[in-house]
Amino acid sequence: MKKIYITTLILFFALALNTLFAASIDEYIKKAIDYQRSSKLDEALGVLEDALGDYPDNSTLYAYTGLYTGMKAGQTNNFLKAGQLSSESFKLLDKAVSLSSDNPIALLFRGLMSVKVPAFLGKLDGGIKDLQRTCDIISRSPDKLSFENTILTWDLLGEAYKKKGAIDQAIAAWEKIVKIAPESDEAEAADTKIRKLKLKDKNEPEPKKAKPETDSIETGSDSGKLVTAGREAFRLGDYQQARKIFEKAVEENPQSAIAYKWLGLTIAKLGEKGYDDRIAEDTDLRSTLVFESMENFDKAVELAPDDPELRFIRGSMGVYFPFFTQKLEQAIKDLNMVLDSEVSDSLKSETLYMLGVAYQKKGMSYWIDVAVRHSESAAAQTIYNSVRPDIKRIDPSKQEKPCLIIDFVLGFQDELAPQTAIWIEDKKGNYVNTIYVSGFSGHAKDTQVVLPLWAESSTFTNIDAVTSASIDIGHHIYTWNLNNFEGNTIKKGYYIVNVEVSYWPSMKHQLAKTIINIGDNSKKELIEEGNFIPYLEVQYLKN
Repeated sequence: MKKIYITTLILFFALALNTLFAASIDEYIKKAIDYQRSSKLDEALGVLEDALGDYPDNSTLYAYTGLYTGMKAGQTNNFLKAGQLSSESFKLLDKAVSLSSDNPIALLFRGLMSVKVPAFLGKLDGGIKDLQRTCDIISRSPDKLSFENTILTWDLLGEAYKKKGAIDQAIAAWEKIVKIAPESDEAEAADTKIRKLKLKDKNEPEPKKAKPETDSIETGSDSGKLVTAGREAFRLGDYQQARKIFEKAVEENPQSAIAYKWLGLTIAKLGEKGYDDRIAEDTDLRSTLVFESMENFDKAVELAPDDPELRFIRGSMGVYFPFFTQKLEQAIKDLNMVLDSEVSDSLKSETLYMLGVAYQKKGMSYWIDVAVRHSESAAAQTIYNSVRPDIKRIDPSKQEKPCLIIDFVLGFQDELAPQTAIWIEDKKGNYVNTIYVSGFSGHAKDTQVVLPLWAESSTFTNIDAVTSASIDIGHHIYTWNLNNFEGNTIKKGYYIVNVEVSYWPSMKHQLAKTIINIGDNSKKELIEEGNFIPYLEVQYLKN
């Protein structure tokens, strides 16, 4: 018994000494902040890692670690790395909030990240809630957050509301800064934002009246007349004009489910357009339109929940919209509601078809989860083998020679079509030409690097002509006319053919490449490695 007592005392004094010589939490945080301000994020994260070793249950340490991990995500041009760091950042911030749900630093930092990440991640609404909670806490206990971070909270809340289109709330948030920090640089910046918002709202052009249809809806009201005019603009394909008209209609009558329905359909049409040069300025352009469209469908169903046509439209959109809207389960409920309603046989048949697509997508999501979480398992390999498409053969006699045929398979299907690039290098690895690149990567260029190996090699040189819509799982064949990016015929010799694919959100990535001799004789090279580009055949056909 005496021996146990002595051992316990020794352990107690050892722990006491460790605590005595460990730096305080504030010392760790100050050191990490100093490193971060000197652009030394790795060092800052190293300090925080040491701090968590001493204080493993401290919410604020997790909050700073999550924030700085997120800042690292924003510094990298590697899309895969950015996604991984962003995911890790939110895990750490969630941990910080779970340890102390009233910690304003944890809430502020998670709100900051939620506002700053791309809209398609669906974090904005949660970020607004975090920032609102932070404001509530500091309104009761101002000393819980520094004045600098209080200003930051209101500024972020204004930015978040602006992104949501809640202009009055955004202005109110920035007006709070003007009130609590008068004559400061921050107040001046907030005032500038307010004036810009008010000026934009004032200069918003009135919608032009389209020729009304004879079968107008709600003809007894201004809103009804606007809906009729908007439908005509929609029919003519002028979706920008239709959107303005329908937005005016819902402003005139916020209880019009029909107006919200048509506004949702119009915004969905605007989002159908493929990637173009606008994506370099706003990489969230299409995902923002998707969210806006669905918000209007939700509002329409909220106003008329028993309308089977509305439920069919929202259900169909929930099936076809990208996975990040998180509307698939809602879509299945909507479509089942239609089946239980008194509707025509033709609508029932369309509903059954859409339910089939919905369950197909749901089933595929389970397979994707296996491939991500258990990528080395026998089950994952079975999935790869199941989805891998058959390989077709090309007829060389039908090709214009000389040329190089690049024949490959994309063997995996994620929630979204992957980004893919095919390019040529000489034997020393110098860039020669790009044969194909997916639309997002080609238009976004260095704004958001999704294909890091292609981006590093090509530096986005002369790619406009070969940027095209994304290809998905299947067998693909491309030909190269043996010209470099300047349009000149290459010299004979050895060349490297590269095919890179990057999937999202699974973050799967593969580069397949082979060397081929372009010379006096026809040649063929074949590699079969990996699960994402399981087959690559390159064939040189001479004259």
